[in-house]
Amino acid sequence: MTGRPGNNNDNAGGTGPNCGDNTYMNAQHTRRDVIRMGIGLVVVGGAVASCGSDSDASGDPKDVKDLTIFLSPGPTEDAVKKLIPDYEKATGITINVVDAPYDAAHQKQLLSFKSGRGAYDIVQFDNPFLAVYASQKVLAPLDDRLASSKLFDPTDFVQPLLDYGKFNGVTYGLDLSTEPFLMWYRKDIYEDLGLTIPATWDEYYANAQAIQDSGTAAGQIIANANPVNSWWWLQLLWSFGGDLTDASGAPTVNTPQAQQATDYMVKLLEVSPESAISSNGDDATSLFITQNVGQMINYSGYYPTITDPAQSKFVEQIGYASVPGATTDIVQLTGWNIGIPADSKKQDAAWAFLEWLIGKDGTKRLIAAGGAAIGRNSVAADEALTTQYPYLKLLVPAAQSGRRLPAMVQWPEVSNQIGVRVADILTGTSSTADGLASLQSDLSATLGK
Repeated sequence: MTGRPGNNNDNAGGTGPNCGDNTYMNAQHTRRDVIRMGIGLVVVGGAVASCGSDSDASGDPKDVKDLTIFLSPGPTEDAVKKLIPDYEKATGITINVVDAPYDAAHQKQLLSFKSGRGAYDIVQFDNPFLAVYASQKVLAPLDDRLASSKLFDPTDFVQPLLDYGKFNGVTYGLDLSTEPFLMWYRKDIYEDLGLTIPATWDEYYANAQAIQDSGTAAGQIIANANPVNSWWWLQLLWSFGGDLTDASGAPTVNTPQAQQATDYMVKLLEVSPESAISSNGDDATSLFITQNVGQMINYSGYYPTITDPAQSKFVEQIGYASVPGATTDIVQLTGWNIGIPADSKKQDAAWAFLEWLIGKDGTKRLIAAGGAAIGRNSVAADEALTTQYPYLKLLVPAAQSGRRLPAMVQWPEVSNQIGVRVADILTGTSSTADGLASLQSDLSATLGK
């Protein structure tokens, strides 16, 4: 059904002319690797051939003959393609879909934006690239459209989801998926050992220790590999009351809270499979669904993989719950955005398509077609959808205390620096204190603070 790309092995082509690679890649891994490239993408220049038609001078939907949308291969793209014929029949507008693997998509988009030729009318992009795009003014602001749209109905979202597509207070992206961290656990192992759902990280560790000591399974799994470990480390940092920067934007990663969060991450290795030290999100999920591992912290977007009998040995035995907390109950919130390029000549028609696709009614239709879950209040309250996909009920509560990755242009480089220093600490190359001191120095240079 929903979720993070990388869970769907279809190599489906676009419904229209293909201006990019159509090769499916494992996006869950490359997503975080490629984020490191974001700083370089800011300065990419050059022109590309336009995929769309420039014959429609007006953006008025009644004058537009076609739209070109850029999607990322995965379940949502497949779902959009299923729905497109209905829109084309109703409007007479031809929808051309182009795509590219995650590691090429954002570079292709920026190349197109730099050309200014309006090749794409709608683009899907990962949220960490929002600051890069918005700072370059290559996306159209959407607040005026949102304010007057009954079809989209922004009141159907909790505030953190409304803020998810904003940069410097301006909305440039709409939510195309809602993917908070969840705690996944083996119900059979919990029942056999008399364990209860942990509310705190101390309880989570105690459960992992009990599972490990029982000899029936490894205690838990998270992603520890560089650079993806930065996302899991940041969740723990926020939970233990720390933050990446202070109010002035200066880094604050050499604090007692950062030390506590990092030491906890190190301690988790004691109750993890040996391969956990080099695991990314995909690896962690694979271990959890094919080996005996008692619990896991990972994104809700893995739901399709975890519940797929062709991939998972334990479909009926896997449960899920909100992530534990410590000093705070902050939950890291990730997911895709979708927006309108500033150089599109058909922005009104593009907005009309987005209203239809991911408006209040359209979102349910998209999810039913196999698209990623979008955390609308109306989705969580829809009995038919939540009966089919019970985890949807957790999305809104998670989002209410949700916090996205830092909306800073330097985030790709910052994420990489965190990954390197945390990996050094996890592997014993440096102590926690020395590693965090080095990270503080790295971030001070990057952020100029």
